[in-house]
Amino acid sequence: QHLFSISTGIDPCSLTFQNSHEFYLFMEMQAEFKWLSYQMTLKHWVLVTEEYDCCLIKKKGQSVIQKNPQALLHVLDDIELKLMSKITKNNY
Repeated sequence: QHLFSISTGIDPCSLTFQNSHEFYLFMEMQAEFKWLSYQMTLKHWVLVTEEYDCCLIKKKGQSVIQKNPQALLHVLDDIELKLMSKITKNNY
């Protein structure tokens, strides 16, 4: 992680959710704003990430690590894949 951070200038923690608070905030916002990966452009992901980071700071304070748009994109992709798998297998 340290080598990655030095070579890219990106904090590895900004690429993943570190705890359940971050995940549940994402899920609340996803439900409220109806984010769907196939409807979102790269510019939209940047704006969504800025909004997410603002909400995270309001809830947790300035000590949070702001997220990279890739983190949100990967979480939404994972959720959509799991939902589609359950639907196709009738496994509700």
